[in-house]
Amino acid sequence: MEDEHTKDIRVQFLDHPDTEELFASLDYMLKDGVHFQREGSQARYYNYIYSNVDSLKAYYQFLFNVELTFGGTETRGYYYLDFIGNTRGQIDAGHRYHMKSEHVIIGFIIYKIFFIDNQIDVASVEDLQKKIRTDYEDLKPGIYRLIAKSRNTNPGNLNDDAIDSTVESALREFKKIGWVTLKDDEFDLLPAFDRLIAIHEDHINNIDETLNELK
Repeated sequence: MEDEHTKDIRVQFLDHPDTEELFASLDYMLKDGVHFQREGSQARYYNYIYSNVDSLKAYYQFLFNVELTFGGTETRGYYYLDFIGNTRGQIDAGHRYHMKSEHVIIGFIIYKIFFIDNQIDVASVEDLQKKIRTDYEDLKPGIYRLIAKSRNTNPGNLNDDAIDSTVESALREFKKIGWVTLKDDEFDLLPAFDRLIAIHEDHINNIDETLNELK
């Protein structure tokens, strides 16, 4: 017979005073792959999860067979539903999120710029676009090939405008799932950006080799 505490903990979060206001939208966004940290408008969702973490963990594990997971550090932590290494459990197919290959590559380049090359002077979308166009010019052919495949066109039809638009669209996607902040021309990496490292660990650990394949 199932332990009464185990049964009760799955629904304890329903008694929290903020559940009516926050849970429906939180649930939808978690299933869409959004990561929540104590940053900006996400802070109230992060605090809600933090206050109900055991109950919400039990809820998602029991009903959807997915893990509500904490990543990062105590001061720069985040919550997300962990779909890596398994199926999406019982999450509806309509919530399935797949990042485009060209956006993943832009993520790798951003990682190299900030965490390997320590180019902390890159603070705007325009700065990032310019740096990729000029400092990583040898990677352009590979990026063009990925963009062309996505757009079903010939790489020869693409130019620097395609690089710029792909950088911008990648940042918009990263913002959507809580990896970066993006306002007008300014962006900043959030703690959850390190999920890129976790998801693509083999490629990140050999990032020079990975990027060399684009040449």
